[in-house]
Amino acid sequence: MRMKDRMKRFFSFLLIGLSAFGAFASEAMDVYTFLYEQAASPQERLAVLKSLSDQNIDGAGQLYAQALTQLLQEFPSLKTTAERDAADQSARLLAQLLGNSKYTSAAGDLWRVVENFSNPLVKADALIAMGKLRNVDYAELIEKLLYDLNLKPATDPEAGEKIAYGAILALEKYQQPSGYLPVFFAATGWYNKRIREQAERSLPYIMDNPEVPLTSLIRSSAYTYDIKFLALQRMEASKAPADAKARVAVIALAEGWRASTMDVKQRVQLGNSRKLAIDMIRRYKTEDTTVLPFLERSYKEGIDTEEKLNAVAALSAIGTDDAARLLSNFLLALNAKRKANNITQEDEQLVRAVIPALGATGKSVARPALQAVEYQDWTNYVKTLAQDALKQIK
Repeated sequence: MRMKDRMKRFFSFLLIGLSAFGAFASEAMDVYTFLYEQAASPQERLAVLKSLSDQNIDGAGQLYAQALTQLLQEFPSLKTTAERDAADQSARLLAQLLGNSKYTSAAGDLWRVVENFSNPLVKADALIAMGKLRNVDYAELIEKLLYDLNLKPATDPEAGEKIAYGAILALEKYQQPSGYLPVFFAATGWYNKRIREQAERSLPYIMDNPEVPLTSLIRSSAYTYDIKFLALQRMEASKAPADAKARVAVIALAEGWRASTMDVKQRVQLGNSRKLAIDMIRRYKTEDTTVLPFLERSYKEGIDTEEKLNAVAALSAIGTDDAARLLSNFLLALNAKRKANNITQEDEQLVRAVIPALGATGKSVARPALQAVEYQDWTNYVKTLAQDALKQIK
């Protein structure tokens, strides 16, 4: 019998069976189970699955799981293109159905689909379904898969992107902390814009507060300066609380000064990272006294005036006696330079920032340096700033 005639007869049998039993879910499932078992080709089995999925019958998960197991068993022996196409379509449909039905025990077979099918869309759909099932036994395997894909473009980049997309969505659903960094690296990786943007969208669903994984990345010597900068940006954009953002910023600033390079591009990357960290410290505050020497270094050795001004603002925001003492030392040094008449244009910018910053601390330790401004050859504007700052000190 020709395939076309066989399929017509098969569908006739299917319609007759459903008209007789379709009023009852359990009886309808019996019909579908019988029809699936009687189907003699991948194409016929696919037809049964499509019809069953259209009916949206409760309790079909077991048949879907059995169908996937059978598909995996017969897949290596399929010869024709039509058979393999039907198998690919069946695998994708079964992945979707099993994921939606939360049939957790099917996770193992879904992972076998990822391993054994070559079609990247089949792999992606199986991964997405695994994410919906959230069987933790397979989370690490998906994380490693995405890590490996992130390392370099695949031999077939388009196929690699499709698989990465499935892995990203799976890890989003898993919401395991260990899945954060693989998705973070996907957001910064070689993929096209669509994949990177999906990774960006997935990150907040995995962790509201990624302090732990991003801190480990920033501290690690295994990653480049630009990746560490991106990690700090991601922490800033996260939903983490202010104190967590401040802690990561303090670590990033310290790492930004511990690193050393003669490469101009890398020096700029380090400078940008420090500037963002300092700005975060200013906005989110910190009581960690270890940050003070690094802020002092940024003021004295910063890559540009912006970094130095940021350090002044951060010290003012911290507002402790020790922070005020550092700012006072900066102003005393500027007063000394003014007295020696070797002030630079940058010094003129700094003194206009340091004085109000000192006043904002309200600390009495600032008084001597501010009073000394009156006796140096500063402009009237600078002297007025010092007078206003002194009024803020109790």
